[in-house]
Amino acid sequence: MKVQNISAYQTNDLPVSNGKTDQIFRNFLNILPVAVYTCDKNGYITYYNECAKEIWGRQPELGKDLWCGSIKILTVDGNPLPLDECPMALTLKTGKEVNKQEIIIERPDGTRLNIVPHPRPIFDENGKLEGAINMLLDVTRQRGDEEKAARLKMIVQYSNAAIISKTLNGIVTSWNPAAQHIFGYTADEMIGQPIIKLIPHDLYHEEEQILSKLGRGEIIEHMETTRITKDGRLIDIALTVSPVRDDSGKIIGVSKIARDITNAKRAERLIRESDERFRMAVEATKLGTWEYDPVSQDLTWSRECRRIYGVSDSDKIDYTFFLKTIYPEDYGMVTREIERAMDPRGAGNYDIRFRIIRKNGSIRWIRSQGKVYFSNLHIAERFIGTVLDITDEKEAKERLEQLVSERTRELNLMNKQLQRSNSDLAQFASVASHDLQEPLRKVQLYCDRILEAPKDPQVFEKFFPRILSASARMSQLIKDVLHYALISDGTEEMTLVDLNNIFENVVSDLEVAIKEKQAVVTADLLPSIKGNSIQLHQLFSNLISNSIKFSKKSPVINITSRLLRKNEVLGRHKNVVEAHSYVELRFSDNGIGFEQKYSEQVFEIFQRLQDRSVYSGTGIGLAVCKKIVENHHGLISVDSEPGEGSIFTILLPAN
Repeated sequence: MKVQNISAYQTNDLPVSNGKTDQIFRNFLNILPVAVYTCDKNGYITYYNECAKEIWGRQPELGKDLWCGSIKILTVDGNPLPLDECPMALTLKTGKEVNKQEIIIERPDGTRLNIVPHPRPIFDENGKLEGAINMLLDVTRQRGDEEKAARLKMIVQYSNAAIISKTLNGIVTSWNPAAQHIFGYTADEMIGQPIIKLIPHDLYHEEEQILSKLGRGEIIEHMETTRITKDGRLIDIALTVSPVRDDSGKIIGVSKIARDITNAKRAERLIRESDERFRMAVEATKLGTWEYDPVSQDLTWSRECRRIYGVSDSDKIDYTFFLKTIYPEDYGMVTREIERAMDPRGAGNYDIRFRIIRKNGSIRWIRSQGKVYFSNLHIAERFIGTVLDITDEKEAKERLEQLVSERTRELNLMNKQLQRSNSDLAQFASVASHDLQEPLRKVQLYCDRILEAPKDPQVFEKFFPRILSASARMSQLIKDVLHYALISDGTEEMTLVDLNNIFENVVSDLEVAIKEKQAVVTADLLPSIKGNSIQLHQLFSNLISNSIKFSKKSPVINITSRLLRKNEVLGRHKNVVEAHSYVELRFSDNGIGFEQKYSEQVFEIFQRLQDRSVYSGTGIGLAVCKKIVENHHGLISVDSEPGEGSIFTILLPAN
């Protein structure tokens, strides 16, 4: 089909086509600002102008593309529209115009346009359908403007903010429902009224300033002020004001958006007052606060927190700085606790006591408590907490614990002494009736014998010496018991004692007995220990004199010593106190000895293993030795065998 066949279109009143007319007509169609194209009676495109090509976004192939040059057609609802059902196809099928059927075409780049087609059939001079011509009107922008206007109307109608328009003279021209809700006036009451009806008298100048800025084309994005409601209340509002322009850009009015912020301002004030009260309370308790952002690693310290760490307000604080303040021995523990708190599988709680090194080098104890808050994705996004200097509390607690420990030690020692005294008292009570009353009974018996024959000199000579001997024994027993009872723990008189001096003094004191028994008494080089010199002298004297006394031949007595470490003692001897090291003293002799089964009995008061008629003594000497050794937190034991002598071993703390 040739374009000139359009001459038969409708009323056939177009001029008859010829070559020149055809070219003129084509040029005319090409310069039209609307898309135009033609199809033959079978629907093949035979012509299109430049505007049609721009709308389609492609160049269809003449004589090959059917119905329309677009690649895809949709209804206004967005549903696909088959090509053979498009308006041009319907016109060619029915020979009738298709009016007001809006469609959407999709271009190759994916963009879509709203199009209103106007297809018209073309007939020849005999009324036979030759084809059709279609004009496509792009209404995309119009539809967008209509949608925007509808959306804008809905926004204005249902907005929670008051949206008001007014003239440049301040006369209200529109008033939405939210404005009525906020200010109390209906639209009928405000439209046509001056806006200053809402402004307090002392703020009239604000309206002049607003209009002045708008006249210069400025936009007031945010302004907080006060307005009056219909019932006379003053409310806080936030304003956004912008000029309204016509199509030429001329300012013709003012648009104003107002939000009631009265409650927000009240809440803000309450929060500010609450924060201030909280800050004052925290400062009064000397509690520092901090906040850490695990994502950005920003760390914020309050003024009190900075004071605790010894840094000024100008010092830069970050997470790295915090880590550097941790005392080295506490670093691992602190970082582990932080990692544990930031683990989303836990509760996010944090409570720890550790040491810090302040800027001036001093060391302080602090208690830090906090809480980690996680996002919906279980990511730690906020870590807040407090810090308190507990150095004074920690030192006071340590002093108290030390005092309690010392008092407990003293109490335990006193309990041991009391138990020992009770034990000694029990022993004394059980044997005093025998050992002390035996000489008394003898004295009474011998006196009775003398009284029976007071004039018989033989009776007097026989029993009087025995009375003197029993009296002397009773006197010695009483002296030894008093000596044993009066031995204190000696702790108040503990000094550094050279045991070599103790040995030499004891040997000097026993010089007569040593010569009488022709005894040999030797000692290795002995150490110095902390002890009571008087009691240690008594210990050496009792042990050496015992060895001299209980011997049938010339006594040989040797004293040796050696230093033992703690682990050598505690594993074998459970009754000694814990010390770093110990001195072991061994007193060996070649005396009469005794059976080993009596090794513990010999240290009990009034206990004797030998006949009193052969070996003198009261049975208190070794009990005194045991008491002295225990006063020095040591241990005494004996190994013996009849006829082979004895070895007394003494353990004493070396420090």
